[in-house]
Amino acid sequence: MSDNGKKIKLLMADDEKEFLETSARALGRRDFDIHLAYDGTTALQMMQQDRYDIVILDVKMPGLDGVEVFRRMQELWPYVPVILLTGHGSINQAFQTSKEGVADYLTKPCDIDELTSHIKDVLTRAGKRIKPSLTPSDEENELVHVLLVDDEVELLESLKKILERRQMEIHIAQTGEKALELLKDTFIDVVVLDVKMPGMDGLEVLQKIKKSFPTVEVILLTGHPSVETAIKGIKLGASEYFIKPAKEDALVNIIHRVYKSRRENIIKQDRNNIEEIKRKYPD
Repeated sequence: MSDNGKKIKLLMADDEKEFLETSARALGRRDFDIHLAYDGTTALQMMQQDRYDIVILDVKMPGLDGVEVFRRMQELWPYVPVILLTGHGSINQAFQTSKEGVADYLTKPCDIDELTSHIKDVLTRAGKRIKPSLTPSDEENELVHVLLVDDEVELLESLKKILERRQMEIHIAQTGEKALELLKDTFIDVVVLDVKMPGMDGLEVLQKIKKSFPTVEVILLTGHPSVETAIKGIKLGASEYFIKPAKEDALVNIIHRVYKSRRENIIKQDRNNIEEIKRKYPD
């Protein structure tokens, strides 16, 4: 059980029905919320329809094997940790998938207490705050992860306090370089980015964000508005252009609007990817 009293929501995929259901019952008795898939395609469909705290995949499955499913999940849901489980262990494969981002790699059969311990260790290492997984109907209560980028320290601290009261997790960066470094290791939905900063300016940072993190939404923030800058920002991929001083309700509404757009785009892309996989693997 998580530190907020909610069960850890776990998706487990394996084509060995007896093993899967036996493991599910044992984990269920340990206060996990278990969801089962009997093949890789079904696991991806379930990921598209719901949100999970962690995923356990058997490596050897018909059609899409566990490694293929993991790689697809890395593209679509890189913030969800994955444990690979196999009765056909391979040191080379374990090494390669670990480099690619697999959180853990266990050999079957494994003791259920050992598996439980690994699940909790993985979530701890990932720095994942275990909380109830969310479905589309929970959108209004979902925590939005926001990165504020501005060289004005007082403005950053003020906005951080305001937005944290509005169901948002806030990260801050005083330079474009720091923002790009933070994005490599931190899950972010929306970046609120000042246009005029020393060193790398906001438009340059925007261009780099959209190149390396294309699904992250960016709101440009400026105290020196101009039509030219606004048009250039939109062409580079900014979702909105906001003028300082930032009024609390207006900024919150814009963040929620672009977050909703991001969420809808990801769901649409998920569906397209699932359909493509189903066409390739009709069985």
